Amino acid sequence: MNSNSSASNVSSDVRFVSVEKKFGAATALHSLDLDIERGTLFALLGPSGCGKTTTLRLIAGFEQPTKGHVYIRGKDVTGVPPYRRSFGMVFQNFALFPHLSVAENVAFGLQMRGVGKDEIGKKVAAVLDLVALGKFAERYPRQLSGGQQQRVALARAVVFEPDVLLLDEPLSALDKMLREQMQVEIRQLQRRLGMTTVFVTHDQEEALTMSDRVAVMNHGRIQQAGAPKEIYDRPRTEFVATFLGASNILQGQVRGRDGDDAVVDLAGNLVPVPGIAAADGLVRFALRPEKITLNPESNVRASVKDVIYRGAQTFLYLDMNGMALNAVLQNAGAEPVAVDAGASVGLSWDKASMIALEEPA
Repeated sequence: MNSNSSASNVSSDVRFVSVEKKFGAATALHSLDLDIERGTLFALLGPSGCGKTTTLRLIAGFEQPTKGHVYIRGKDVTGVPPYRRSFGMVFQNFALFPHLSVAENVAFGLQMRGVGKDEIGKKVAAVLDLVALGKFAERYPRQLSGGQQQRVALARAVVFEPDVLLLDEPLSALDKMLREQMQVEIRQLQRRLGMTTVFVTHDQEEALTMSDRVAVMNHGRIQQAGAPKEIYDRPRTEFVATFLGASNILQGQVRGRDGDDAVVDLAGNLVPVPGIAAADGLVRFALRPEKITLNPESNVRASVKDVIYRGAQTFLYLDMNGMALNAVLQNAGAEPVAVDAGASVGLSWDKASMIALEEPA
């Protein structure tokens, strides 16, 4: 995903080459190299201030890089103003015109581009049918639900068939149930259109649900980029492991080797850990809570500090000889997992679930 190759990669709709962005003395992006392939639904994920919105604004042309170049469809658009770039955008607050009908809102961008009246009518009708709003064409935004307003904003952004669709925290104004519904609807719409889409979010679940590719950002740098499953299952750094999902970050002392595995002393328990070349020294690794299972035959023991029942899952808060860790157990049977606080339990996990961590870039 990160690349230093030339800007002629025809499979990339968006490319950043050594892009740096400063605001005064503050650096928002540090020498960013990034390829976003054609037809991809690409998420920029990270906390506030990580650089994800700046990256989106550089694609749109609302900001210009301090150094480096931005390419869209192989064309260097560095310095090109927004009105000369082919992108559609959906904002957090939808930004619909309250005095215009649904059809008039969707038609607005086409009118500004000088499209003929008959063609506007055809395009607006087609895109409103695409987002299941054909019968609402004459209504005004105030007469629509939040989800319907979101669909209008999407229709307005895609009606002129832009090269890139940009979504800036598009679902943050919606309640949880509607947000989850719209995640699926946007994903399905993007697949039907095959349109390269870049969206900014701080919501890890949203990124996992919607995207083909994710870039996890922090302090103006991409910590890791790839398919959601790849990043979730194989995080490289502590930040990625804890920001995209929950992880136990554990530290142990390497005591020797067992074939390709390091033998690590983990709070008095000797466990094999793959992916560690060292024969001694301290190591850190991530272990997802849902990878831990209860095993009464295991020699790895922990005491249960707290138990929280959450319907489909039971969360255990554990102490293993002074080392805290969490486990998430699935309530798949007729009865939920029966474990009481204060109990001593045996723990097991597949050694492949223990992911050795690198230092962040």
